[in-house]
Amino acid sequence: MADTAAVVPNPAADTSPDEPGIIGIGAEMAERLADLVTRNTTYLTDSVMQVPLEHYRSPERHQEELDQLFLTGTLCAGPSAAVANPGDFTVHEVLDKSLLITRDDAGVAHVLLNYCTHRGAIIAEGEGCTKRHTCPYHAWSFDPGGTLVGIPGAEGFDGMDRSMTGLFELPSAEAHGFIWYSLDPTATVDPASHLGPFGAELERWGYADFWKVSVMDLEFPANWKATMEAFNETYHFPFVHQGTIAGGVISNTTTFDTYGRHHRLGVPLVTFKDVIEGRAEYDPNFNLSVLYFCCPDLMLANGPFGVEVVQITPTLEPNRSRLRHTFMAKAAPTNDAEREVAEAFSSPAAEAIRVEDGPVLSLAGRGLQEGGHGFSSIGRNEPGVQNIHNQIDAIIN
Repeated sequence: MADTAAVVPNPAADTSPDEPGIIGIGAEMAERLADLVTRNTTYLTDSVMQVPLEHYRSPERHQEELDQLFLTGTLCAGPSAAVANPGDFTVHEVLDKSLLITRDDAGVAHVLLNYCTHRGAIIAEGEGCTKRHTCPYHAWSFDPGGTLVGIPGAEGFDGMDRSMTGLFELPSAEAHGFIWYSLDPTATVDPASHLGPFGAELERWGYADFWKVSVMDLEFPANWKATMEAFNETYHFPFVHQGTIAGGVISNTTTFDTYGRHHRLGVPLVTFKDVIEGRAEYDPNFNLSVLYFCCPDLMLANGPFGVEVVQITPTLEPNRSRLRHTFMAKAAPTNDAEREVAEAFSSPAAEAIRVEDGPVLSLAGRGLQEGGHGFSSIGRNEPGVQNIHNQIDAIIN
């Protein structure tokens, strides 16, 4: 490592770890990554983990996870940028519930159940911007805060208290560029308590100022943990992502840091080898990628041009999961050329998940449901995957 230390600049010498985003974060991990790349290794846990296949397919285990992680805990509704402006909305399916996420005229975000309080019809689909959400059944309309503001044939409802017939709102709070909520209507959503020290790590990126480029929703015949696992290691990159993102990443090499129940993986890009070998100057924006797991449902993959926000949730069935992929650029475009660049980088990221990860996850999902081998082996080189299971076990046991 002596030669590498002489070539790779010590970022801390020129950069404070308190600097925002990848600049400061790179200062914390560059030397560790240089050491790992030079030795052709990765962060290794103490032992291989064996996860019983029943943890992926048992209805009883699945219900425990739903009860203690998803039906009562704090979840991520999505990035603030998904509803950046008053009137913006997006619809998201979580645990077979339809959620309407909005921003009202005062700039406050809301997480509403997407069901008309007249006769229960779903009132919104997709995403967009509107001052009124109108039910397709009898045209009752609601403002972005969920207040009932219009009833055709209003005389038929004389005496009804409209203040009691708005859309049902779930508890939520906004922090660090994300909207946090709970499916438990009696819960108090406290991002500071949920995130702990991880909140300060998120804040360093300035996600609140990022710009939403695109959104993609997928569903897989795989347990939600199996889907989440794929986004917590780069071990699979050379085999699943040949010819796409694997070409830009030094696979199966990561640092690993924990923040309470959450964690961070530092990933070297292939350009980092040029720095180590003295052919290029160190630039964390183009030498490193940073992956985050926010327990239980959120992954963030930070790259040179923005961040992939990956929300992974179960369905009521153990062997199905949903994934929402949002690509956010670091800043809103100021012209058409910048917009085209942002869109050009969002498409391959989404396609890699849809075309490459999707089929493999489907195959793995079937094997985890039907296999007779008893357990899944999580390697010492997969610390992020191990941590997911460790945190889930700690919560439900």
